[in-house]
Order: sequence, then C-alpha cells, then structure tokens
Amino acid sequence: MLSFSNVAFWLASSSSSTTAPTLPGGVLAWLICYRARRNPIGGWLLFFYWQLYGGLLMTALFFSMNIQSYVPENFDSSEKYFLFVSSAVPTLILYLAQLVVGTMLLSVRTWDLLKLLRWLIAAEIVAAIVSTVIDVNFYPDNVGLNFLTIVPESLWLGYLFYSVRVKHVFQTHDWDIAVNSIHPVKP
Repeated sequence: MLSFSNVAFWLASSSSSTTAPTLPGGVLAWLICYRARRNPIGGWLLFFYWQLYGGLLMTALFFSMNIQSYVPENFDSSEKYFLFVSSAVPTLILYLAQLVVGTMLLSVRTWDLLKLLRWLIAAEIVAAIVSTVIDVNFYPDNVGLNFLTIVPESLWLGYLFYSVRVKHVFQTHDWDIAVNSIHPVKP
C-alpha cells in the first residue's frame, strides 16, 4: 500500500522544518541500492524491495495508530462504515498479497510469479483509484494518501515491465553474464 519512502517524502513535504527527515534515509537507501547494482537483486530492483518491506513497517504503524477507524461503532451509519472498509481494506489485502508474492519471488525467481506480482500491483492501482473515488465523496482527508499508492505503484509496474535487469533475473536467468555488459567492472 504505502511505501516507506513515499510516506517519508509526504511527511518531509508537510513538515515546517528546513531539514528534510528523508535525507539520511534516502541517501542510505540510494547508497545501498547503488552499491548492490551488480547483484541480481540490486539497483532499482533492490529499491523496489526496500520500499516493499519499508511499506510493511509504515502500513503496520498507520494501522496501529488508526485501529479505531476500523471499529463500526465509530461511524454515523453502517453505510459510511461499509464505504470506509471498501475504501481501505482492498488495498491493504492487495499490498499484503504483493508482499507475499514478492518475498516468494526472491527465492523462486520465475517469470510466472513475476507476472502474478505485476497483476497484483495493477489490481492495487485499480483498488486505489476506486478508493480515491470513494474518498473524494466521503473521506476527503484520505485522498492524498491514495496518490501515494497510485503514483509509485504505477512507476513500479512500468519498471517491472520494461527493466532489462528484471528480464535477465526472472525470465532468461542469465544475470551473471548480462551484468558485465550492463555494469562493466571499472579497471
């Protein structure tokens, strides 16, 4: 649902502080992913996993902070509760499924699992769009959070379709050979 860097960016942009709290974490993530660029799960693909697992932390944090939002007695009507659940729960479930498939993909590395991961990301984007439509009408404070799902997930979906690394790691299984032409060793 929400990735760690997306939430950190949102918190940084809404902060009145002149120092962005994402700077140390963002530089650390970039440095780690850049240094691992020759590994099969390195570079942008490692950053995808960084966000996937960081998103688990942020989702758990937000869920625990807002657990009362999921209690039906806190709503004016059962219709409003149903709309809230219809807005929030599908993206949570799809995110957790994405997390499970992504984790399996780390060890299995098959093209079929990658295609399943793409479908889950696409479904999460659709669920977030539906959530946005509901939130615009009933929960306008939540609309911005939906875009923190739609935009990055759309970018990751594009990456998983067009990345040379992804094709070599999950489809042709020849990253060890391809890495030398993509990231040549400097003398």
